[in-house]
Amino acid sequence: MTAVWGLLLGVPMLAFGGFSFVFPEKASGFADWFKSSRRVALALTVFAWFWTAYECDTIGIDVFDMVLKRFPGQLWLMAALLSYLTFIWMPANLSVRALTGILMLIPAELFKATRPVLPDGGFAAVHILVATAYIGAVTGMYGMFYPWRLEKGMAFFQKKASRMRALGLGLILWGIALVGAGFAA
Repeated sequence: MTAVWGLLLGVPMLAFGGFSFVFPEKASGFADWFKSSRRVALALTVFAWFWTAYECDTIGIDVFDMVLKRFPGQLWLMAALLSYLTFIWMPANLSVRALTGILMLIPAELFKATRPVLPDGGFAAVHILVATAYIGAVTGMYGMFYPWRLEKGMAFFQKKASRMRALGLGLILWGIALVGAGFAA
């Protein structure tokens, strides 16, 4: 299962990193399109809310269940309604905000796969996946409240082709590490 997570996390980094390294201007255009696309915002928002509903359904905390499971299907209806309301009431920065929401959800599922293979002591390749999940969760928490700052950070790289290439190289290396760690664990 760690191999799947290595691919899920590493391949997008490899793809965008390679694209940024080889075609920095086009990658910059893609980043601009991503942050302003209503379709991307809708797809990511729906995905994030339904994944949140799934996590609330499986977490097994009585207080949550008491409120969120009053009738069958309540969580899924709430996810649909919240997807719609988020899309119509929070259109600004929604693609980035929804992506950061997904980043916060990743550790819940990833840790189910990594916990059994963590060593008792020392460093192992699986720690690359775990550290990436934590970095993603922290980035997600920040980005949920301040998505425009993440967009501003990306704009820093977009100003010069050399910066986009440097970002691309970093993402390529990180993506390779994630894929390798997934198969090594």
